[in-house]
Amino acid sequence: MKEKAIAKSHKPTALFKPKTCPIVGTEKLDELLIKVTPDGLMRLMMAINQADSVDAKINMTKIKEIKEYSLSEKIDIQNFESITSFTEPIKVKLFSFDDAIDNKYFASGFEAHVKQLGIETIRLDYGKNLCVYKLYCENKENLEKILVYPGVHKISFFPQYTCEFPHIEQAKRKTPELPMPVSTEDYPIIGIIDSGIIPKHAFLEPWIYGREIFVPEEYINYEHGTFVAGIIEYGNILNFNAPQQHYKILDVVVSPNNDSQKGPTDSLSEDRLISILRDVISRYHNEVKVWNMSLGTDTLCKDTISDLAIALDEIQDLYDVDIILAAGNYIIPPLRQWPPIDDLKEQDRITSPADSVRAITVGSIASVGIADYVDKDMPSPFTRRGPGANFLIKPDLVHYGGNCMSNLCCSGTGVVSFDTNGNIVEGIGTSYSAPAVTSIYAGLRHGIIEERSREFAKAFLIHSANIPEKAKKDSKDYDKYYGYGLPKQNIEDILTCSRSDVTLVFSGELLEGTFIEFNDFPYPKSLFKEGKCYGKIKMTLVYTPKLDASFGQEYCRANIDAHLGTYDYIDEEGHAKGFSGEVPLEKKWNQKYEKAQVENGFKWNPIKSYSRSIKNGITEKHWRLLIDSVARLGDNYEGQEFALFITISDPKKRDIYTEVINALRERGYYHNNVKIHNKIRQSLGFN
Repeated sequence: MKEKAIAKSHKPTALFKPKTCPIVGTEKLDELLIKVTPDGLMRLMMAINQADSVDAKINMTKIKEIKEYSLSEKIDIQNFESITSFTEPIKVKLFSFDDAIDNKYFASGFEAHVKQLGIETIRLDYGKNLCVYKLYCENKENLEKILVYPGVHKISFFPQYTCEFPHIEQAKRKTPELPMPVSTEDYPIIGIIDSGIIPKHAFLEPWIYGREIFVPEEYINYEHGTFVAGIIEYGNILNFNAPQQHYKILDVVVSPNNDSQKGPTDSLSEDRLISILRDVISRYHNEVKVWNMSLGTDTLCKDTISDLAIALDEIQDLYDVDIILAAGNYIIPPLRQWPPIDDLKEQDRITSPADSVRAITVGSIASVGIADYVDKDMPSPFTRRGPGANFLIKPDLVHYGGNCMSNLCCSGTGVVSFDTNGNIVEGIGTSYSAPAVTSIYAGLRHGIIEERSREFAKAFLIHSANIPEKAKKDSKDYDKYYGYGLPKQNIEDILTCSRSDVTLVFSGELLEGTFIEFNDFPYPKSLFKEGKCYGKIKMTLVYTPKLDASFGQEYCRANIDAHLGTYDYIDEEGHAKGFSGEVPLEKKWNQKYEKAQVENGFKWNPIKSYSRSIKNGITEKHWRLLIDSVARLGDNYEGQEFALFITISDPKKRDIYTEVINALRERGYYHNNVKIHNKIRQSLGFN
């Protein structure tokens, strides 16, 4: 497709219809996949030759070229031409179509084709939108025969996943007094999917809810999992001498030892990991809603979402759970400084499965600064950056994962936790920033009892996050490292606000192509002065769109936008005239192409967060909130749920909270407080 024709409204649907060559998916933004059959191709040629409609003629001008999906595009194995035989299993992914009959046809045909070649094959459960097989094929000639089957989309090796075992150093501090579980207390449960927590650990064993072990005993190395569990259970206390919420832990041992100096080594393949996750989460999802998985691979995130991320997205939706992931570590010297100087040519981009849309991905910032290298609160030298597939914001958040120089030495600059003997040690990595966010998020997910608790908890977390002003000045690409920023440490700070701040929460469902408007929005009167409006505004929007792996970079199938701004008046038909978006600042996207909207405008991103400090004032007018939605080509949805948080703050610390609440009452709007568990309400001092 030509760049001008990427948007759904520009797709050549007048030519590629169900009876000609239907659009069955996409890969890159400027590519469409069409299904070609002899009959369909004949009808397409007839449609072109007999085209008399304006739409059909215009459609022809949008197409740059049409070509066969080539054999080279099917191969995702490095140096394939020079390989003579294959000693490890081959991963074969077939094209997926909306039509179940087509999927069944290609799958059965593929299985028959492979059987004729005498090759052993297993169909794997990667989810409803992925058709993946595991083949044992040593002979390259046979693999080349498999490649020519029309339904084959990609062949590759199975990625191997591991946790990067900690670069541990003894910390120069003593173990403080640490609280133990209270028998009468009902603690939320976090699942830790890792290398395992050493049994009988003095500080962690009392918190163990249960264990699921999927690694033979001779391959277990408890170092990484023990360190991660220590951060979840005591991270605030050990690192910041701050209040800590506590959890029971489901210890899921999946990652074998990969350090030959620590014993025999083994690996964890992608298909095995998915099988374990489906098994464990299906059995525990009612009790465990939040899971920490600090596992990764060297496979860089690409323009289209990874297969493991797709599987994780489906698992999270199926069982209404959330997985917190590490962004990954780039440790090839020289490590990045801040501000970034060297162009690493995307070699430091996040790795699979950190591109999962549903998961919360966490990068790392420095907890202690190193002079002339990386200052405190700036991105750690090893943390990987975004964007995710289709320019989605990844990582979503950051937390403290330590600091170092090129030799990875972290003495006095790492994150503090436990070794397997119960000693205080320090280490570095996004593996250790992720569990800090897990601990915060699990408290929110457990404490909020709204119908849309998943969206609410995520919105609360993202809405509390901030990016240092220094980082914004240092680099125009700061969001690729920070995502939405560092969240507040304590649930109390996230769930409460002062009288000089007011947070309004809007939630509901939107039908495709519909909108919600809130005219005469109750902007605080105290922030009007001499014909101008002032104040600070932050908006965070979270929704859970339908996902479809068949559509590559168009994986997210719905988009919701929120606009808060001013207008001149309401006409006789009830329409707002002269509306101007102020947060986010309105851009004339109708003058931009779809690619620009996706890359720069958050379009199709299921989390959006904007802030603006109005220091110079804007012309005093009525305020209006508009929330609208759109679906991808061929998709309609009965209802898209969302949660929108808007916080207005007064830098002069006046009581605008009461002003806004009174204004809502005067306008007759129904409102109520966000529902949270009584125990949390009492700890926060709520009535």
